[in-house]
Amino acid sequence: MTTMMVFGKVKPEKQEEFLQVLLSLANDQEKHEGLRKSTLYQETDDRTRFSLIYEWETQRDLEKYTRAEKFMVLLGALKVLCQESVIEVHPKPATLLSGEGKG
Repeated sequence: MTTMMVFGKVKPEKQEEFLQVLLSLANDQEKHEGLRKSTLYQETDDRTRFSLIYEWETQRDLEKYTRAEKFMVLLGALKVLCQESVIEVHPKPATLLSGEGKG
């Protein structure tokens, strides 16, 4: 599994527009091959801060998405509607097989 996390601080006057873009993108999510889950969080202490987390089956599925028009819409929204934003990608962490590292 690969996780893409999007963090943004939305311009206060653009918050409603930002949410409309995210809702529009969410309506099309099931059409993206390999997307397991997406979750949107809004901070309670600062209502202009959002986190969007996508969980992808494979790195390849995520790479296909980053070339899709919907991802370009997300990037545009982050650039125009946010004061600051960050996108992080985290591959599935490696796990130790039982018995490794012993003795």
